[in-house]
Parts: sequence; C-alpha cells; structure tokens
Amino acid sequence: MDKKFELLCSDSNKVLKINATRGEEYTVESGAMVSMSPVFDVKAKTGGLGKTLGRMFSGEGMFIQKFRAKDDGELLLAPQFLGDIQLVEMDGSIAYRLGRSTFLASTSGIEINTKSGGIGGMFSGEGLIQMQASGVGTLVISSYGAILKKELQPGETYIVDSNHMVLWDSRMEYNVEFMSGVLSSIAGGEGLVCKFQGPGELWIQSRNPATLVQTAK
Repeated sequence: MDKKFELLCSDSNKVLKINATRGEEYTVESGAMVSMSPVFDVKAKTGGLGKTLGRMFSGEGMFIQKFRAKDDGELLLAPQFLGDIQLVEMDGSIAYRLGRSTFLASTSGIEINTKSGGIGGMFSGEGLIQMQASGVGTLVISSYGAILKKELQPGETYIVDSNHMVLWDSRMEYNVEFMSGVLSSIAGGEGLVCKFQGPGELWIQSRNPATLVQTAK
C-alpha cells in the first residue's frame, strides 16, 4: 500500500507526491501544483477580504487552492524555492506561525489563518500579518535550502536571522533587534534578527531567500 505522502527527487529539488483517496481534501499554496491525476476538483479560495489582505501582507499569494479527490489519485507539488520539504504532524495542542513563503500544503484538519505579527513581526521582515496553522493533521512546509529543527528548553534564548525563519511555536515570544548595532549590521551585510525565548520548537532554513532576490536583480 502506498504511503499518503512521498518525497521525490534529490534533496535540493524535492517534490511532494500526495496519494489521495476518494473524498480527501487538501489546501495547497497557489501555483504549487506540478501534475495530477484527473480526479480532483480544484477551487481557488481567498477566504474573504480580511484573509486576502492578510495573506498579501504576510508575504503569501492572494489565493490558496482546495484540491478535493473524487476518486483515488496522485497530486504532485513543488515549492517556490530549491530546497527542502518537511511534514509536520499536528495533534491540536500547538499552533504554529509560518515564515514568508514557507506554506506548501495541509490536510483538511489544519486551519490556515492570518494573525497579527505585531510590531516585531513588521520589523523582522516576517510581516505585520503572519500565517498561523492550527488543528489536527499534516502541515507541509518548504524552505530555501535545508530545514533544521531547534527545540528550546525553558528559559533558553536563541537568535535567528529573520530571513531564515520557517516555522515556530506561536506561544514563543521573540524580540527583534539588529545583529550588532545598526551601522555594523548594514556594513557587514547582517540584517534584523529574532531573539526567541524557550520553551518551544522552531524550524529554520539554511539559505537566505533575500540573497536570491538580490542576485536576480
């Protein structure tokens, strides 16, 4: 029997294969579909004006798509950047905030909403409005480069460059600051960092998408 999810191709070019059964529904980032069996009803969703604006300010696309399987079939998805794909199994006890352009897909039991990132989110580059995943099911995240998981102990402090954030426990607090002062950060190419306070889990990406955008200009 096929697994529900399979990761295809090499580490830097991963593709997610979903082996869907009849009646299942998946939420997918717009534009992520590579190919599929002719058994899916596909609908674009905005979630209303508030959610649409929230996704725009969070750095995500305006639309997400719902794929509902009318019969057994496969769905292949690929992320925006060359990098990793990670499956996060959620049991409903923790909600997660998502970094910019890191949401790829989720099962029907996962609810994707927009939440205020506060002033810290705005200045960190993660957005004044952030995406949040909650519920029970499988959340699929993607990254530019490899995904590394870090689990913080109670009282433990950890610093992450804001451009490397992928996913973190929404209960964790973080402060935003320059790496080592405004002038030295700019001169050294360092930007804003987020200082997290444990306990909690966070996922980071090994490469910086901002450098990819700068190179393309």
